[in-house]
Amino acid sequence: MFDPFKNNSNDDVVFNKFKMQLESKGLIIDSIDEDGFINVNVEESYLKISLDNVRRNYERDYDDSHITDLINVIVSHSSKKEDWEEIKNKVYIQFFPNDFDFENLIYEKVTNEFSKVFMVSTNNSFSFVSDDDLIDWNLDLDDFKKQVDLNLDIFLDKVQIEVEDIDSHTLGMINIEDVWLKSACLFTLKIKDLVKDNIGFPFYAVIPVRDFCYIFGEQDLEYFSERLGSVVLEEYEKSGYPITTEILRFSENGVESIGKY
Repeated sequence: MFDPFKNNSNDDVVFNKFKMQLESKGLIIDSIDEDGFINVNVEESYLKISLDNVRRNYERDYDDSHITDLINVIVSHSSKKEDWEEIKNKVYIQFFPNDFDFENLIYEKVTNEFSKVFMVSTNNSFSFVSDDDLIDWNLDLDDFKKQVDLNLDIFLDKVQIEVEDIDSHTLGMINIEDVWLKSACLFTLKIKDLVKDNIGFPFYAVIPVRDFCYIFGEQDLEYFSERLGSVVLEEYEKSGYPITTEILRFSENGVESIGKY
């Protein structure tokens, strides 16, 4: 007989911490299928959860926040849906590789490698926005996206671009407290004003994971494109939240990939 907990022994630190935190929120694991997916019943809706990404991140830096973040996402499903007027200032974007199962989530393809996914950030947790959410909010998709763009523009006022001179070439890094929005900061029209004086515009960027971002100007493309590959691949392979190994060009025409590591 299949034992759903047989692969989750006392040595599985991530699973045990996950189970303990879940139960502290008044939720329990209903079952674990043969593929290792954990099923949790939240408000009469079953969530299928994988701990693979969390394990990868925990093994990288032994930070319990990766487990807590997942718990917060699960708990957010049990929270009463807020009205649009209460939630509209909290909608942003995240990015996922295109092999992610988007189901009925609202998403937008950026390149052949990854897409932007729309989400709500509340109380140090986040939840993805679905087509059903827009129906509940009686909201048009275009109006929703305009609000996301507005929020990113406002958020950009908190952003600082730190630059480092490397052999007379300028490498830019985004400095913000909310590190999970580092890559999202690039996808706003106001980024041009922030980088034009010290990096230049159009500019290039690598965003292997959501909390890692390097930017550089056209004059430094050849130099950095030849030197950032190992760093980009290491971040991409070690993170549970990889985005892309592409080099991205940001211009008046939008975002395009010019190649990948």
